[in-house]
Amino acid sequence: MKTVYIFGAGASAAEGAPVLRDFLKIAYQFFKEEHYSTELDIVWEFLEHFYGHETTINHSNELEKFPGLEETFNIVDWSLLQNQAFSIRFPRPRLHELKTALVKLISMTLDKSLPSYNGMHQAFVSEVIRGGEDIPTFISLNYDIVLDNAIRSTGYELEYGFYGNHLNHMDCCKKIPLYKLHGSLNWSFCPLCGEISEHNEKVAHLLFKDKYSITCLNCGSDSSQAIIIAPTLYKSYNISRLQNVWDCAGKSISLSDRLIFVGYSLAPADTSIIATVKRALNTINKNREIIVINPSEQACSRYRKIFGENCRVLCQKFTGEQV
Repeated sequence: MKTVYIFGAGASAAEGAPVLRDFLKIAYQFFKEEHYSTELDIVWEFLEHFYGHETTINHSNELEKFPGLEETFNIVDWSLLQNQAFSIRFPRPRLHELKTALVKLISMTLDKSLPSYNGMHQAFVSEVIRGGEDIPTFISLNYDIVLDNAIRSTGYELEYGFYGNHLNHMDCCKKIPLYKLHGSLNWSFCPLCGEISEHNEKVAHLLFKDKYSITCLNCGSDSSQAIIIAPTLYKSYNISRLQNVWDCAGKSISLSDRLIFVGYSLAPADTSIIATVKRALNTINKNREIIVINPSEQACSRYRKIFGENCRVLCQKFTGEQV
């Protein structure tokens, strides 16, 4: 049986990663209250400016009444797409600076919040591998490398899908496909040759440090960038190798007999994900088992709307146990 597992933010949250609605609050605690980082000041300045002229943020708990990370990205991207300034204080150049700071915030916060040991993911992946079925395929919508490390701990290598197609990848018994659709903390992108380099450790947070560079493993250039597709309505996937990752993910879903969603909310804003999954399911018409692991009643209800009443919904948190 060909099984595809799709991991969302809820799975990483079980290991300690902040969920999207708490991201700014956690980042403020880390980089304003505990370890002050001037490079993120533009984020707090924008939020205060957005909320009102007399507004000041004095404590992380106050961020609960401010727009969240996703909405902040949406506002910035909309202004940039419309070729507009947000205000006198935030003309287009500062909006570009703000967007870079927001991506930096994601990278730095994940690096700070996740432990090196990933218990639940490791237990889950080990049980899946021991199950003795066909080699599974994993699709992740997360930037962190929790799932990556869990797969490596089983003795398998990773196939990220930068080259070739899914059928090629399944023929390699020493590798397990892990298609990360929104980028990864251990990837770097070279704008000179267009290649993605994969690293064993997290590097994205380092790429934002002054005078720090990572050499492209393909051409030797030292102008590498992080690959983090921001949580916005206006996502851009204009990296050819990343497009190949998406193609591989779609093919794996079309060939699957069983599709298991783990900790993914299926938010309406994720139009690209929903369209890709539904299109892949329609490519080969066959009966598939669809299983959902999610503690949110609202998310579970949405799954039934998208995939029908026949999908099996387990309204529970990810615990690392196999289903």
